[in-house]
Amino acid sequence: MTRLGAVFWFVVVLVAGFTTFKVKYTVQDLEDQLNRVRRHTIAEQQETRVLNAEWTYLTQPERLADLNRRFLGLAAIAPKQLQRGIADIPLRPPAAPAAPPDELIDVAAAAASPDPAASPIPIDPFPARMAASQPPAAALPVTPAVLAPAPTQPPARAQLAKTRPDTTSRSLDALIKQIADMQ
Repeated sequence: MTRLGAVFWFVVVLVAGFTTFKVKYTVQDLEDQLNRVRRHTIAEQQETRVLNAEWTYLTQPERLADLNRRFLGLAAIAPKQLQRGIADIPLRPPAAPAAPPDELIDVAAAAASPDPAASPIPIDPFPARMAASQPPAAALPVTPAVLAPAPTQPPARAQLAKTRPDTTSRSLDALIKQIADMQ
């Protein structure tokens, strides 16, 4: 019986030692992880302090006033600029009508007979930006080759492009007028 008791206590000591060993290294891993999280938190707090200091510098009223004066030239709102209702908001004049609907452009014929003296002009969807980057219209030659892109393959057949005015109104003024009419 003493032998069985000694084996039992030996097994209990081994299990207790193994468990203590396992718990010790688990605690060390958790402490290392906690220290990493603390260091990360301190770094984040430092970064937050730096960003707050930068924001404070960037939003100084004197600095903003200087930037406004140099680049924007904005002024304070005058009381007469404040509107009381939608009816008080002035509408923009209506846009000029588009090109007549019977105007046709023969793209295939223009591609078949390019003018070597004319240089192609890129077509920009933003005409204001294009006007600023292009020479005046009087200096540009108007030829069919200017309107069509340079042919890379022979055209299959002639295609006609027809222009027509847009019937749906997409302007902000029309929307404001529609809202004002509803009241």
